[in-house]
Amino acid sequence: MYDVIVGCYTDEPSGLGVPPYLSVHSRYIAGALKIKNIKYYYLNIDDLRFANGEIDAKDTYNKRIINRTKNCNNVKKILQNATNIYVVMGCFVKYEYVSAEPPSFLEVEKLLNCFSNIQTNKVLFYSLGGNELTRENVRKTVPNNLFNEIVFGNTYNYFLKETKNFFQPNYDKLREISIASSSMLEQLKRPLVIEIETATGCNRKPGCTFCIEGMRGLPLQFRPVEDIVNEIKSLYDAGALYFRLGRQPNFYAYMDCNPDKIETLFKRIWQECPNIKTLHIDNVSPHNVNTPEGKKITKIVAKYTTAGNITPFGIESFDPVIREKCNLNGSIEDIHKSIEIINKYGQQRGENGLPKLLPGINIIYGLDGQTNKTLDYNLKNLKKILDSGNWVRRVFVRKLTSPYGEQFDKYTEEELNEFLYWSKTIEKEFIIPMLKEVFPIGLEISELRMEMYKDGNSILRQMGTCPVRVIIENKKLKLDEFYKVKVVGHIGNRTIIGELI
Repeated sequence: MYDVIVGCYTDEPSGLGVPPYLSVHSRYIAGALKIKNIKYYYLNIDDLRFANGEIDAKDTYNKRIINRTKNCNNVKKILQNATNIYVVMGCFVKYEYVSAEPPSFLEVEKLLNCFSNIQTNKVLFYSLGGNELTRENVRKTVPNNLFNEIVFGNTYNYFLKETKNFFQPNYDKLREISIASSSMLEQLKRPLVIEIETATGCNRKPGCTFCIEGMRGLPLQFRPVEDIVNEIKSLYDAGALYFRLGRQPNFYAYMDCNPDKIETLFKRIWQECPNIKTLHIDNVSPHNVNTPEGKKITKIVAKYTTAGNITPFGIESFDPVIREKCNLNGSIEDIHKSIEIINKYGQQRGENGLPKLLPGINIIYGLDGQTNKTLDYNLKNLKKILDSGNWVRRVFVRKLTSPYGEQFDKYTEEELNEFLYWSKTIEKEFIIPMLKEVFPIGLEISELRMEMYKDGNSILRQMGTCPVRVIIENKKLKLDEFYKVKVVGHIGNRTIIGELI
């Protein structure tokens, strides 16, 4: 008697879960089963595709099967004898991932029908869905009779028999579950960056008008320092070396923007896990950086996290009309000042050749109030950043997405062409010039993992938040080995050419 978790990948505004990242969702199911003494197997969608006959091409690895687990050769036997099958999925954006491909509902249906018994209890855990309307849209999209249940919110609440609100965290119960979740790592093959949840809810009320956090309406709640440390320690003891304090809307809001608590958190992590190779953060709100507390927190983050770290800013738009209509966080002055503050404490390069801590910028196309002037506002402010001498590690330009995922969006051909023009223009006028500043010719970068082989070239990236892609041309390097390179060219958005040292 055993259960099976099938990871079909998640990618949320507040958490990454597509390889090389491991989300909390599958892991917390594993932890819940472990403390209930229920045996479980972990598979992912790559295992099912591999069992269905997919293979690699001659000069390109098949990214649909590259992230197989140790259970990949026993898929049919494992699924056919399962008591329960728990499928985890939910990607917010349609993104071209370097070494993974999340499945559609139809692909999941096809593969489950191929390998599992019809009568086996199947539950879908869908990580998105802010309110009942969005959840109903998902239910209508999932193939009929595929799942016995569809669950939204925190996966572990399902096993705690929570009935009121699955999105409401239960941090008392999570204390034990999160530690037990490390048992899942023994079934994995490739190294992953482990997402660690630190908080739930947004510290701005009301928040941005289009944000999924506002729809969930949860109060701001923090996990205790020792709970986070103990979770990381259990994963570290199981072999994990790469971590992101990533599953929260705004890391700087931790413990009500308390620099002492944040420093204690980092100190305790390093005390318990001295050989961690990556310790990064994720989302940061500019309105919390340009404050006395924010400056202290920035110094702390730059000091205690590993080089190559990033503070992704949900700027969304520099258009003042949009900023007012959508209640975006911080003023334009806050944004520029925050970029300056992050650079002041984080621009210095670490041992791996990367700046310690730099800001990131998110820009959204399709926000309420957008006009023909919006792109000009964005370009004007991006040019101001470029001229200031401050650096930005990455820019992410995306379309406004529904709260239940981009697969439900409908854009006209004219809108899609305009979005493409936005993307290309911002890339040409800001992204590539900034890339050349941060990654100049001749720069040496170490600790780059061979992640993918495509079209005869190897693709290397740092294990961390939003890393740059380094292309080693005409070489097939060993998968998951780490290399040192010298920058010899620039291709485009987040992509450079390297030469092995």
